[in-house]
Amino acid sequence: MRRNLVLFSSVLLTITEWYTFFLVSQLSFIIFPIRLGIIVFILGFIGRVMGSIIFGYVGDKISGRLSITLVTISIIISSFLLIFLANNYYALIISRTLQGLSLGGEWGGASIIVSESFTNSKLRIFILSLVQLAVPIGLIISTSVIFLLSLFSIIKLWNYSFLLTIILSVISTTLILSNFEERRVTSLVKIPLVDAIRKEWKNVLIAIGIKVSESSNFYIFTSYVFSQSVSTNLISSVVLISILTQLITMPFFGYLANSIGRKIILTLGLIIFALGSLFLKSDLLLGELLLSISDSALYSPQSSLFVDLFDKKYRYTTTNFSYQLASIIGGSLSPSLLALTHLQVIQIVIPYILASFICLLLIGYRN
Repeated sequence: MRRNLVLFSSVLLTITEWYTFFLVSQLSFIIFPIRLGIIVFILGFIGRVMGSIIFGYVGDKISGRLSITLVTISIIISSFLLIFLANNYYALIISRTLQGLSLGGEWGGASIIVSESFTNSKLRIFILSLVQLAVPIGLIISTSVIFLLSLFSIIKLWNYSFLLTIILSVISTTLILSNFEERRVTSLVKIPLVDAIRKEWKNVLIAIGIKVSESSNFYIFTSYVFSQSVSTNLISSVVLISILTQLITMPFFGYLANSIGRKIILTLGLIIFALGSLFLKSDLLLGELLLSISDSALYSPQSSLFVDLFDKKYRYTTTNFSYQLASIIGGSLSPSLLALTHLQVIQIVIPYILASFICLLLIGYRN
């Protein structure tokens, strides 16, 4: 019962983190001038890398419980800044950076907490894929909020949407701290990230290489798409339809990864990614659906894959750092390049697909 509550609360906190991050990511292409919007968009990714280092260090050296607590404090402060100082650019920049910091430490922490709670389960890979469901659910909520704000012509009240962040963060973190029994591993490493890069640099590069395609895919079909010359309501509807499919496809691919192997599912995801990139601009709905399905195949095995790649003594740090650095390279760079240039989507994503496929061939798991 306690471990089920840990799973539920970890997913709830991760939903809250993604909802908050996605809402600002999408709004940055709607309500801000293009250059300011791109700055705000990218700042969140930079913050994510910083958060992976800071909160990863806390999780590895001190306590995972403390790391989760600090993550929650960061997202609450960020939300208060947006609610009360939305028109202040300095507050916006600080808030977006804090969002990134919080998400950068939370995703890996939640994955590790659930992994430790279900260590002996035969369905561990599938169960960890449920953590990944937080992404489509968070995006569904953020997209629905934008749709409603646009529908009722109250987009200027977007900042009050972060009241939900504060409420859900407090509830989920309280449940995690009340039910998670941490298994501490004494670490003699002074700086986990430095030691991890020195000893496991190959696995760090492999994790980054596998992640970049999924990040590029996801932020193209959920954020960049809002820069198209189509009504916000229509784009919101298409994104919502596409992401709703992930409530089925993500656990489906997670189950398949548990049954037939992660490499097969990841390879399939890369192939569908290429197809979706070809159709996105000529057939918006088809392109969005293909990219959504591809993202599910690429993303559902990631929690278990990242956790299994690294030694326990610096798992918080390396899991978060690899994930978040890949998000900058893929998630922030590809949508920004597409928004600033007239290149075709496939021209931007082919290098990511090739890099991920090569890393997939090199992957090995730690038992």
